[in-house]
Amino acid sequence: MPRRCHTKSRKGCVQCKERHVKCDEQQPTCGLCVKRELTCTYVSPPPRRKSTIKASQPASVRSVSATLSPFANAPHLPRLEEMRLFHHALLVTSPTFIKDEIDREFWQMVVPRIATNHSYVLNGFLAVATLHLASLEAERSSHWLEIALTYHNSAINGLRQHLEASEQNCEALFSCSVLNLIFVTASPGIQGGGDPVDPLRDILTMRSFLSGTAVLFLQIYHGKEQTSIDFWILREKKKEKAVSKDGEDPRMVELHQTTLEKLHGFRKTLDALRSPHLEIYQSTHNLLRKAIEGWPTEDSISWPIEIGDAFLELVKQEDWIARIMLLFHGLGMHLMSRKWFARGSGRRLVLGILQPLEGQVPTEWVDLVEWIQEAVNL
Repeated sequence: MPRRCHTKSRKGCVQCKERHVKCDEQQPTCGLCVKRELTCTYVSPPPRRKSTIKASQPASVRSVSATLSPFANAPHLPRLEEMRLFHHALLVTSPTFIKDEIDREFWQMVVPRIATNHSYVLNGFLAVATLHLASLEAERSSHWLEIALTYHNSAINGLRQHLEASEQNCEALFSCSVLNLIFVTASPGIQGGGDPVDPLRDILTMRSFLSGTAVLFLQIYHGKEQTSIDFWILREKKKEKAVSKDGEDPRMVELHQTTLEKLHGFRKTLDALRSPHLEIYQSTHNLLRKAIEGWPTEDSISWPIEIGDAFLELVKQEDWIARIMLLFHGLGMHLMSRKWFARGSGRRLVLGILQPLEGQVPTEWVDLVEWIQEAVNL
């Protein structure tokens, strides 16, 4: 059973009570308000307790930092420029992640509220918005990329510090993790254009970020205390309804159907094998099929966290069955290419797998590999 994220404070400051976190009841400014750079107010004076703030920090610094807005902790751009970024994040970038009204409330109401109360989440929010601008404004791409990386590094450092802290806010940690995951998914394509990627390193990187996000997800999912993002995490999916592909590119709809047919044929080949790795192949294929079947409402982005270490070991051993599955994963990512943060990711992955192997594809896989290359426009 995961431990609780917070315990209630009966005599804490107004700000901590509103966030349902434990206040250390320090006056004039509690430790959490110092960290979050919020104005700290009490309805009635709590008992005096020993200060938890370092003695080396001057009182004047504590007083000033407690009155600053969360924007002040990320002085990467002038205030008006940051407001422009926040506006872009709220009204332009966030809608690109929205599939339904539940998503809309999460991305345009809840995440912005959390971001304006936690500077490291705000940095993550602005990092993704700036990266989005880099994808939209080609002539200023390098300018926006530099700023995006600065905000992203601040978000990572802030996330790390708060993960190590005794007081944790799960909804803020989870929100920042999701934003960081989007960033690492999108940045290779925006920074490197169509350059191929090292497939194993790419999978391991995504797996690392997904694992951290999944741990926080489960902590909230199984936690006893309510959070403001429960409605998003705990929502029920209507599995009985067929996935609608209205509005999708007809070429992608056709590619999706053909990919499923090819995947089904590949499974028949697997089942006929006499291999000590057959169980690994079959379980990984099941996860792959599930990830691709749900398109366009479900993303292939989560596949790396679901696969086992045994499969990754086969990838390291240059096992061709494992390589074919990675190529199908590249197809799944390619189906998502209409989304700015996934644009080109599938093509780069397929290129990264096949480019070092030119002329070395086993005869039995030549036709399938050539079809995959054509499907991702190689």
